[in-house]
Amino acid sequence: MACLLSTPVFAAEGGENQPSKAEMASINRQIAAIQNPQDRAAVQNQSLVWKVTTFLCQNAARAPLTHLGSDDRFFLQDDQPNSQVLVSSSLVQGRGQFRQAADGISWTPFQWSCHLDPATGSVKSFEATSLAGAGAAGASASATGHAPADCQVRNLHVTLDDRNGAFDGMSQSGTVLTVRNTGAEACTLPPVPLVQFEDGRGHKLSVVRRSAVRARQPGPHGVKVTQHVVPVLLEPGAVREATLHWVSGEVFDDSHNCVQPTWLVLKVGQGEQRAAFKGHLCAPAGAHQVFDQSALQAHTDAQ
Repeated sequence: MACLLSTPVFAAEGGENQPSKAEMASINRQIAAIQNPQDRAAVQNQSLVWKVTTFLCQNAARAPLTHLGSDDRFFLQDDQPNSQVLVSSSLVQGRGQFRQAADGISWTPFQWSCHLDPATGSVKSFEATSLAGAGAAGASASATGHAPADCQVRNLHVTLDDRNGAFDGMSQSGTVLTVRNTGAEACTLPPVPLVQFEDGRGHKLSVVRRSAVRARQPGPHGVKVTQHVVPVLLEPGAVREATLHWVSGEVFDDSHNCVQPTWLVLKVGQGEQRAAFKGHLCAPAGAHQVFDQSALQAHTDAQ
């Protein structure tokens, strides 16, 4: 197996750094085959380099990583910015981590290059080299070297921030859902965790999230879609945010079909965390109130 250079050639995505027509056709076919509409929408909102990496390079990575000692679980990204870079239509480079087959719990960071054939959209070769001993820059496992477990609700602190009315206007409103890991270990969350609303007596309200997942600014933490996207990693003390948007004005032919929840409820596994909610959600007569929810990401400006 050919080795990579000691440092990958990272370049910004954009300009001439675009997939070929054949590569985009292959990516679009695979996305169209995702049956769940919400999962499909979430994937569509991912960055271009993520799509190239996931749909063109992922399968080709298995054999080289097995040669390095990986079992069947690996990620072609880490929790640092720019861990995947589309250098050109014939080359994608990045960092990742794989779980070691020897013990099934230790994780090893690596760097990789995926060489593509722009004419056919196929992978010509995939090269990887271990970064073991290079520090934690490429690893998204906890400091103990074990794969992070799912977050427990008792170790999460949930707050809401309306960013001083940044979302208000044209009968629209919104807020930022902030989740902090208060535990001593790293853990993972679904990138689009389940959010519900309750009234002051604790009764669940018929407010539902729309099937399409809103995109935020591109970042290293993607949306979780089964078999396609990695979970969102929260190191101890780390914070991740999601934006929520909804219609706040009675603009539906004076239907007066609005609710004012008392609590936003974040569902995590079998547990729940609540945050006081001050929004006003409206819908047409006879319809459920709906809201848009972005995937969890590192801090970005309100949008």
